[in-house]
Amino acid sequence: MNKKKALLLPACFLAMALTACEGDNSVSVTTVPYSGKVEPGTKPGNTDPADSSSTGVEVKLLVDDFEDGDNQSPLGEYWYTYDDASNGAESTIETMTKSAEGYPLPTAANNGSKYSLNVKYTLKQGGYQHNPYVGWGVHLPSDDYSKYSSVSYRYKGGAHAIHVEISDIKDSDHYTKSMPESKEWTTVTVKFSEMEQEGWGASVEFNAKNISAISYQAKGPDTQDSVFIDDIYLIGTGNSENEEPDKKADIVPMDPQIPALPDLSPAKITIDTDLQKKAKKYLDKGVSFTNWLEENRKFNGTFKFGRNDVKILADNGFKALRLPIDLDKYAINRDEFVADASGKTALKINSDTLFMVLDSFVEWTKEYKMSLTIDYHEYDNSYNATSAKNERYQAMMALMWKAVASHYASNDREDIFYELLNEPDMSNGKVKADQWTKAAQGIIDSIRTVDNKHTLLFGDVEWYSITKLAGRTPFTDANIIYVIHTYEPFVFTHQGADWGETAKIKNIPFPYDKKKWPEYSSELGITSNTASWVKSAVLNYYKTGNKESILNQIYTAKAWAVKNKVPVIINEFGAYNLRSTAEDRLNYLTAMREICDTLQIPWTHWGYTGGFEVIRGGKLIEGLDKALGLTKP
Repeated sequence: MNKKKALLLPACFLAMALTACEGDNSVSVTTVPYSGKVEPGTKPGNTDPADSSSTGVEVKLLVDDFEDGDNQSPLGEYWYTYDDASNGAESTIETMTKSAEGYPLPTAANNGSKYSLNVKYTLKQGGYQHNPYVGWGVHLPSDDYSKYSSVSYRYKGGAHAIHVEISDIKDSDHYTKSMPESKEWTTVTVKFSEMEQEGWGASVEFNAKNISAISYQAKGPDTQDSVFIDDIYLIGTGNSENEEPDKKADIVPMDPQIPALPDLSPAKITIDTDLQKKAKKYLDKGVSFTNWLEENRKFNGTFKFGRNDVKILADNGFKALRLPIDLDKYAINRDEFVADASGKTALKINSDTLFMVLDSFVEWTKEYKMSLTIDYHEYDNSYNATSAKNERYQAMMALMWKAVASHYASNDREDIFYELLNEPDMSNGKVKADQWTKAAQGIIDSIRTVDNKHTLLFGDVEWYSITKLAGRTPFTDANIIYVIHTYEPFVFTHQGADWGETAKIKNIPFPYDKKKWPEYSSELGITSNTASWVKSAVLNYYKTGNKESILNQIYTAKAWAVKNKVPVIINEFGAYNLRSTAEDRLNYLTAMREICDTLQIPWTHWGYTGGFEVIRGGKLIEGLDKALGLTKP
């Protein structure tokens, strides 16, 4: 193959295991404004200084300074670009200058040199479930690069990440570090020891000997931007000073600290009401369908989950189905309605599509004797700290629920439930309790104008917080069941979760076991870039990694419920499966089921398939029947 014809690589380049994640782990960097001089470097066939590998003097290998104006690096390799089209997104990338054949070329620069590489791009999520992305880079010829310990380059423009790729990594989860936007030319030097894998692929130890490419990536949310890149070098000393220092033990494995349990006598946990009996009858042993109708996209007419999936759950002993769906995606003119402060615009709803979807699940759950919770679930975070102050947005939510309630008001099933809004402001939790109370009351009032029969589910701000719920007064409507979510201990249930700050955490067992606890924090995924709260949670895991600690937290909600004589349920919990072991997940799920049994709390697991799966390949995961107390009908 003529290499120059392989420069503008297809979207499937790098096998597109680049499953871009929610919640990118950007880090701060120390930058130095460019002085206006191009630093000297090493061209192929030359050394600067001579044979520094024996002297410990800094060595620099020029990857590319673009001064030759072509698309080939001084090392003989060629620049490429890629996008996310193969994953269903719609991003585009191109260089400001390109050859007649469309290959990337440098462009004139205003940074003291003749040329630099300038890419411009549009990030567009389209049908992709994660953040969209584009990338560009250059391969390095096969060689031993172990004398180098860092990479430096200059840039100007949008935020991006630099990747130092090694051939040992086969799934494209490369070592990376994020760079902030810079309106001026800036020089950065990044040590390899400061770079981390993103965490969604296999964990591979960095070996500078096997560096295979230097690349860059820009990742969503949707935006347009451009970046100049120039003067890329590998830097090192060429001797042992370049190596990482020997690891030093920085953890003392502790004996587990098991907290005392609260009073669990019947008087402290029993709620003898008809609504509590209804909750226990219909909302126990539930599962949420995940990563479908709640995502930030419109229903495309295809059922990702359907009748057979309901049957699979019922056949394996599950009794309740929670259907997350972003209801306002079916409002044809949502934004126009919200923007009209005069109140003259009427809300238009795509009722045909909405009720085609909902009616199907009403039918299928009835057929297989499962309850159905219609969960208004927004992944786009459109209800947030700003829209929470907008009365028109509140009115929109209330009218969407009124339409749903009106449609099912005459349905005689008592096991259809309306969940007002999943985790209000789920992305950042800045909506205040009083704001959500006002909006929720508006929804309740709207529903009750057409439907007094069906039971409502209410969860509080800050991700259905136990603490927030325990601090409120129940609504006057007597047909409401209250909901909490719990994923504690979070560093166990979300280790490796690539959308948050626990993406690099690994090897956390459940329950905590002193014999399994290392002396090195790096073995648990802790680095210099780990968020302080994550590091603290890991180091204090000997206190929290047990069933009793989880029960004590949930008991706070139960005590509130007993005091107010209202039911409380858990309709989200689970453990992500990327970094946790199957044995530990079963231990955790067993503990959660035992806690719910003890506290008489109905439960719904998150979720059906995916990273928190209970069903794989149409079959219940081995051991879950016992862990969750499931009995086949």
